[in-house]
Amino acid sequence: MPHEIPFLDQVPDLAARLGEARILYTDLDGTLLGPGGSLVRDSAGAPTMDGASAVVEVNRAGLPVVITSGRNARQLNEVSRMLGWRDFIAEVGCVRSYANARRQVRDLGVWPADALLPGETPYQAIERVGAVALLQERFPGLVEYHDPWHRDREVTHMLRGKLPIAEAQELLDSLPLPVSIVDNGIIHPPSHGLVGVTEVHAIHLVPSGVSKQRAIFEDLTDRGLERHQAIAIGDGAADIAMAESVGLMVCVSNGLDDPTLLAAAARHHNIAATRGARGTGWRELVEAWIAAQPQA
Repeated sequence: MPHEIPFLDQVPDLAARLGEARILYTDLDGTLLGPGGSLVRDSAGAPTMDGASAVVEVNRAGLPVVITSGRNARQLNEVSRMLGWRDFIAEVGCVRSYANARRQVRDLGVWPADALLPGETPYQAIERVGAVALLQERFPGLVEYHDPWHRDREVTHMLRGKLPIAEAQELLDSLPLPVSIVDNGIIHPPSHGLVGVTEVHAIHLVPSGVSKQRAIFEDLTDRGLERHQAIAIGDGAADIAMAESVGLMVCVSNGLDDPTLLAAAARHHNIAATRGARGTGWRELVEAWIAAQPQA
């Protein structure tokens, strides 16, 4: 479909920008992974080694990759270990994990220090103030938990459906704790219980102020790196927001089918797209990144 995002090979200073990059922040589902969360399936479900071989190449080059995902920390700890990576950012920026989960940092955004009851998790606090129940009551049949991905979460609630985001956020603003809604773009669950919804979106409820871009900013600060030394890749509107914290934000081509992503991309000037989808597009970026590295 027509779009105004340039492809990677159309970025005039691409080699220089990638040559400065010292770290890659990557989304997983719909980006590195194919349908069903598979590393070895392309967009059509056919076997492919594009993503897997690119992981091997970037590891061999010694270039660090940090998964930045809506998935929970338990899932990302296992995925990172299997892919040979040490650090990750989970739950849309709420949890940063380092050195194979030996150290974790939790971000609750603008929540006050006394937001949690004794022994309560942030996830339980969002449940306590009735955020999900409020949305389901106001928009019956349009939103439900994104089973099974909503389980084992420390901070955020992961839903699926199709909501008028501005109206839903206005509703959440009435809660005693500040909770924000994040539309992470179109997904294709094998089944759901929604009513009359033909375009299903992944929806996160997060403590207000938390985001992937904020987590990346904090992570870069911890590492002593600057914005121009980081790149990111994703496939959804919430990923596009990472452009605020990195020198170059890349969208895999399947993301160009999502109007919410295109609308978000229009607000930034440091975004490019791969010509390949999912793992093939991921490989496209990684190969260009490795080729641009200064020779020792």
